[in-house]
Amino acid sequence: MFLTFNFITLNLLHFELVTPEKTILKQELQSLTCPTTMGKITILPGHTPLVANLIPGELIAKMDDKGIFLHVSGGFVEIRQNNEIVVLADAAEHAGEIDEQRAVEAKQRAEKMLKEKQLFGEEYARVAASLERSLSRLRIAKRHAHKKSTPITGEGVFKE
Repeated sequence: MFLTFNFITLNLLHFELVTPEKTILKQELQSLTCPTTMGKITILPGHTPLVANLIPGELIAKMDDKGIFLHVSGGFVEIRQNNEIVVLADAAEHAGEIDEQRAVEAKQRAEKMLKEKQLFGEEYARVAASLERSLSRLRIAKRHAHKKSTPITGEGVFKE
């Protein structure tokens, strides 16, 4: 009896990006770069299991020199055994879907609140986080304004 193995699958990451509303992406990847509280981390097949907090920033999913660029507003990334990665994001959107006008307006509102009001504790943290998300969304939108995210293999799933 002969055993056969799919070595290609062993060298890929099995990735899923989920928000409270829906599954954004389920895809096999060669690498994933995430913005975490420890800095940006790039995950490759065989990575040590890990759980990390995400901060607002760019999530980059790569396969065959093609990429999917997304904005995440925070959450967690869990790297499991067997090259499984799950990102539980507070919110996520494809770079090409970011509404720049809405992000500019949110940035301006947050900046105005920080200037005009004396904010403390939880209220200050909420407004500062809103400003950070807006700035992150704007950076990503500008960086990828000319690109459109598409599934990087026929296996990719974008759920609307």
